[in-house]
Amino acid sequence: MKTILLPFSIFYFLFSIFNSHAQSTILSFHTLPATPTTNDVVKVVASLSFTSGGCELSEQGHTTNASRTEAYALHCLGMLTVICPNTDTFLLGTLPAGDHTFVLSLSSGGGPAPCSPGIVIDDTDSITFTVDPGVGINVPDARAVEFMLYPNPASTFVTLSVPDSYRDKGLTQNSQFQIFNTQGQLVTHPLSRGECASLSAGKGCVIDISTLPTGLYYLTLQSAEGVGVKKFEVIR
Repeated sequence: MKTILLPFSIFYFLFSIFNSHAQSTILSFHTLPATPTTNDVVKVVASLSFTSGGCELSEQGHTTNASRTEAYALHCLGMLTVICPNTDTFLLGTLPAGDHTFVLSLSSGGGPAPCSPGIVIDDTDSITFTVDPGVGINVPDARAVEFMLYPNPASTFVTLSVPDSYRDKGLTQNSQFQIFNTQGQLVTHPLSRGECASLSAGKGCVIDISTLPTGLYYLTLQSAEGVGVKKFEVIR
């Protein structure tokens, strides 16, 4: 039995070394949902390609420090030389508002899982995405409200206007406008239609932002038709 296992062990060892240099490539990333908020459980999906068959996932993991996530994945490759596509999904959970960077280090090894990684990492790539603040508005089955907000960036005033179709249907009569910072905190009191009466007349609603510090903000419009959100920047 030993004389049979020894040659096989040597072959498997050499095969593992050979496959440790097989090319594994990170093709692309995307997040789920595509535009995450602080209310969402965020996932990063990596599309991968391998030069050998099998390419099953052996292990993966990640650590998050503030706005940066370092992740790794190890796939086990077979002997067949063929393009093997695969996807890895990383569950990041809920994240704070702001920009986040996800970095993936991809490795491969020879043989069935569990396998050992090669001497060097096959590929490393990253994605940067933005998590928007959950603004605390929950309108079940609401449609997205289209509106314009200009100028953007702005320093003293922004003008909010809605399409004629909304005004014609009277959908602006019970509208409410709010401004939130990137931490999801309300920074202005709600603006009722009475304070922006010109909105229904087609002249737009002029909102004073002169007291807001420099930074990014989100203006929300909630009406009987649904909810809309626009991002804008305050500069000084």
